[in-house]
Amino acid sequence: MNQETAPPHSRRSFLKQLGSLALMLAAPSLLAKAPAKKAAKWDIHYEALISLSIAEQEGFRTHRPYVAVWVEDANGKTIRTLSLWVQTERRGPKWIPDLRRWFRGEEDRRTADGGDMVTTISSATRQAGKYSLVWNGKNDKGALVDQGDYNICIEAVREHGTYQLIREKVSFGKKVFKQNFQGNQEIDGASVEFRKKA
Repeated sequence: MNQETAPPHSRRSFLKQLGSLALMLAAPSLLAKAPAKKAAKWDIHYEALISLSIAEQEGFRTHRPYVAVWVEDANGKTIRTLSLWVQTERRGPKWIPDLRRWFRGEEDRRTADGGDMVTTISSATRQAGKYSLVWNGKNDKGALVDQGDYNICIEAVREHGTYQLIREKVSFGKKVFKQNFQGNQEIDGASVEFRKKA
Protein backbone atom coordinates (compact mmCIF):
# COMPACT_ATOMS: atom_id res chain seq x y z
CA MET A 1 0.00 0.00 0.00
CA ASN A 2 1.47 3.25 -1.14
CA GLN A 3 1.50 6.06 1.35
CA GLU A 4 1.32 9.54 -0.10
CA THR A 5 3.96 11.91 1.05
CA ALA A 6 3.56 15.69 1.12
CA PRO A 7 5.79 17.47 -1.35
CA PRO A 8 8.73 19.15 0.31
CA HIS A 9 8.30 22.86 1.00
CA SER A 10 10.41 25.11 -1.08
CA ARG A 11 12.32 27.95 0.52
CA ARG A 12 10.16 30.43 -1.42
CA SER A 13 6.83 29.03 -0.13
CA PHE A 14 8.19 28.92 3.43
CA LEU A 15 9.22 32.58 3.27
CA LYS A 16 5.82 33.45 1.78
CA GLN A 17 4.00 31.72 4.65
CA LEU A 18 6.27 33.41 7.18
CA GLY A 19 5.54 36.81 5.64
CA SER A 20 1.77 36.18 5.77
CA LEU A 21 2.02 35.21 9.43
CA ALA A 22 4.01 38.36 10.28
CA LEU A 23 1.43 40.50 8.48
CA MET A 24 -1.43 38.87 10.40
CA LEU A 25 0.35 39.50 13.71
CA ALA A 26 1.15 43.11 12.82
CA ALA A 27 -2.35 43.98 11.50
CA PRO A 28 -3.99 44.74 14.89
CA SER A 29 -1.20 47.10 15.92
CA LEU A 30 -1.32 48.82 12.52
CA LEU A 31 -5.07 49.32 12.87
CA ALA A 32 -4.65 50.67 16.39
CA LYS A 33 -2.19 53.27 15.13
CA ALA A 34 -4.42 54.41 12.26
CA PRO A 35 -5.08 58.14 12.67
CA ALA A 36 -8.59 59.11 13.75
CA LYS A 37 -10.68 60.97 11.22
CA LYS A 38 -10.40 64.70 11.90
CA ALA A 39 -13.64 66.55 12.60
CA ALA A 40 -14.61 69.29 10.18
CA LYS A 41 -14.22 72.86 11.42
CA TRP A 42 -17.13 75.26 11.85
CA ASP A 43 -18.08 76.69 8.46
CA ILE A 44 -17.34 80.44 8.49
CA HIS A 45 -20.44 81.07 6.36
CA TYR A 46 -22.70 80.10 9.28
CA GLU A 47 -23.54 81.63 12.65
CA ALA A 48 -25.74 80.87 15.66
CA LEU A 49 -28.25 83.48 16.81
CA ILE A 50 -29.13 83.01 20.48
CA SER A 51 -32.25 84.85 21.64
CA LEU A 52 -33.54 85.21 25.19
CA SER A 53 -36.23 87.10 27.02
CA ILE A 54 -35.71 88.39 30.56
CA ALA A 55 -38.95 87.96 32.47
CA GLU A 56 -40.83 90.89 33.99
CA GLN A 57 -40.84 90.77 37.80
CA GLU A 58 -43.32 92.43 40.12
CA GLY A 59 -42.59 94.13 43.44
CA PHE A 60 -40.73 97.24 44.46
CA ARG A 61 -37.58 95.35 45.62
CA THR A 62 -36.90 93.70 42.29
CA HIS A 63 -33.39 93.96 40.86
CA ARG A 64 -32.16 93.34 37.36
CA PRO A 65 -30.79 89.80 37.07
CA TYR A 66 -27.18 88.86 36.50
CA VAL A 67 -27.09 86.83 33.27
CA ALA A 68 -24.34 84.74 31.68
CA VAL A 69 -24.65 83.23 28.19
CA TRP A 70 -21.98 80.79 27.06
CA VAL A 71 -21.22 77.65 25.04
CA GLU A 72 -19.87 74.39 26.44
CA ASP A 73 -18.43 71.45 24.54
CA ALA A 74 -19.99 67.98 24.79
CA ASN A 75 -17.95 67.30 27.95
CA GLY A 76 -19.27 70.38 29.75
CA LYS A 77 -16.16 72.52 29.36
CA THR A 78 -16.73 76.23 28.69
CA ILE A 79 -15.36 77.12 25.27
CA ARG A 80 -16.88 80.56 24.67
CA THR A 81 -18.49 83.15 26.93
CA LEU A 82 -20.82 85.19 24.73
CA SER A 83 -22.17 87.66 27.23
CA LEU A 84 -22.01 88.53 30.91
CA TRP A 85 -24.47 91.07 32.29
CA VAL A 86 -23.42 91.98 35.81
CA GLN A 87 -22.76 94.92 38.06
CA THR A 88 -19.04 95.49 38.70
CA GLU A 89 -19.23 98.46 41.08
CA ARG A 90 -20.08 98.83 44.77
CA ARG A 91 -21.52 95.51 46.02
CA GLY A 92 -21.94 94.13 42.51
CA PRO A 93 -18.95 91.77 42.33
CA LYS A 94 -20.16 90.03 45.49
CA TRP A 95 -23.01 88.45 43.50
CA ILE A 96 -21.03 87.29 40.44
CA PRO A 97 -20.11 83.88 41.99
CA ASP A 98 -23.87 83.24 42.28
CA LEU A 99 -23.74 82.56 38.53
CA ARG A 100 -22.56 79.18 39.77
CA ARG A 101 -21.99 77.10 36.64
CA TRP A 102 -20.49 79.91 34.58
CA PHE A 103 -18.27 81.02 37.48
CA ARG A 104 -16.83 77.49 38.00
CA GLY A 105 -16.01 77.29 34.29
CA GLU A 106 -14.43 80.75 34.38
CA GLU A 107 -12.23 79.79 37.35
CA ASP A 108 -10.96 76.75 35.41
CA ARG A 109 -10.34 78.85 32.29
CA ARG A 110 -8.56 81.58 34.27
CA THR A 111 -6.29 79.00 35.96
CA ALA A 112 -5.35 77.54 32.56
CA ASP A 113 -5.17 80.68 30.41
CA GLY A 114 -5.08 83.71 32.71
CA GLY A 115 -7.04 86.91 32.24
CA ASP A 116 -10.41 87.81 33.66
CA MET A 117 -13.64 87.60 31.62
CA VAL A 118 -15.48 89.86 34.07
CA THR A 119 -13.21 92.78 33.28
CA THR A 120 -12.99 92.11 29.54
CA ILE A 121 -16.50 91.17 28.38
CA SER A 122 -18.99 92.08 31.11
CA SER A 123 -21.55 94.80 30.57
CA ALA A 124 -24.43 96.31 32.50
CA THR A 125 -27.43 94.33 33.67
CA ARG A 126 -30.53 94.49 31.47
CA GLN A 127 -34.14 95.26 32.20
CA ALA A 128 -36.96 92.90 31.22
CA GLY A 129 -37.16 92.41 27.46
CA LYS A 130 -35.89 90.46 24.45
CA TYR A 131 -32.20 90.26 23.53
CA SER A 132 -30.11 88.47 20.89
CA LEU A 133 -26.47 87.40 20.68
CA VAL A 134 -24.52 85.94 17.77
CA TRP A 135 -21.91 83.18 18.04
CA ASN A 136 -19.47 82.93 15.12
CA GLY A 137 -18.21 79.44 16.00
CA LYS A 138 -14.99 80.63 17.66
CA ASN A 139 -13.71 79.77 21.13
CA ASP A 140 -12.46 82.26 23.72
CA LYS A 141 -9.02 82.20 22.07
CA GLY A 142 -10.47 83.17 18.68
CA ALA A 143 -10.04 79.78 16.97
CA LEU A 144 -12.84 78.05 15.06
CA VAL A 145 -14.32 75.07 16.88
CA ASP A 146 -15.18 71.71 15.32
CA GLN A 147 -18.64 70.95 14.00
CA GLY A 148 -20.61 68.74 16.39
CA ASP A 149 -22.46 68.74 19.69
CA TYR A 150 -22.40 71.69 22.10
CA ASN A 151 -24.45 72.97 25.03
CA ILE A 152 -25.99 76.43 24.94
CA CYS A 153 -26.13 77.76 28.51
CA ILE A 154 -28.12 80.72 29.86
CA GLU A 155 -27.78 81.30 33.58
CA ALA A 156 -29.64 83.96 35.57
CA VAL A 157 -29.63 84.97 39.22
CA ARG A 158 -31.39 87.86 40.89
CA GLU A 159 -30.88 89.45 44.31
CA HIS A 160 -34.06 88.74 46.29
CA GLY A 161 -35.03 86.50 43.37
CA THR A 162 -34.21 83.01 42.11
CA TYR A 163 -31.38 81.10 40.47
CA GLN A 164 -32.15 79.58 37.05
CA LEU A 165 -30.19 77.69 34.39
CA ILE A 166 -31.11 76.77 30.83
CA ARG A 167 -28.67 74.23 29.35
CA GLU A 168 -29.60 72.62 26.04
CA LYS A 169 -27.68 70.31 23.70
CA VAL A 170 -27.40 71.54 20.10
CA SER A 171 -25.64 70.00 17.08
CA PHE A 172 -23.93 72.36 14.66
CA GLY A 173 -23.00 71.18 11.18
CA LYS A 174 -24.14 72.55 7.82
CA LYS A 175 -27.89 72.19 8.21
CA VAL A 176 -29.82 75.29 9.27
CA PHE A 177 -32.35 74.95 12.10
CA LYS A 178 -34.12 76.72 14.93
CA GLN A 179 -34.48 75.18 18.38
CA ASN A 180 -36.60 76.60 21.21
CA PHE A 181 -35.69 76.19 24.87
CA GLN A 182 -38.07 75.94 27.80
CA GLY A 183 -38.16 79.13 29.87
CA ASN A 184 -38.18 79.65 33.61
CA GLN A 185 -38.90 82.27 36.26
CA GLU A 186 -36.01 84.56 35.23
CA ILE A 187 -35.65 83.79 31.50
CA ASP A 188 -39.15 83.22 30.18
CA GLY A 189 -38.07 82.13 26.71
CA ALA A 190 -34.94 81.36 24.69
CA SER A 191 -33.91 79.83 21.36
CA VAL A 192 -31.00 79.23 19.04
CA GLU A 193 -31.14 79.67 15.28
CA PHE A 194 -28.32 78.20 13.20
CA ARG A 195 -28.27 80.12 9.93
CA LYS A 196 -26.19 81.24 6.99
CA LYS A 197 -24.69 84.68 7.42
CA ALA A 198 -26.48 87.41 5.50
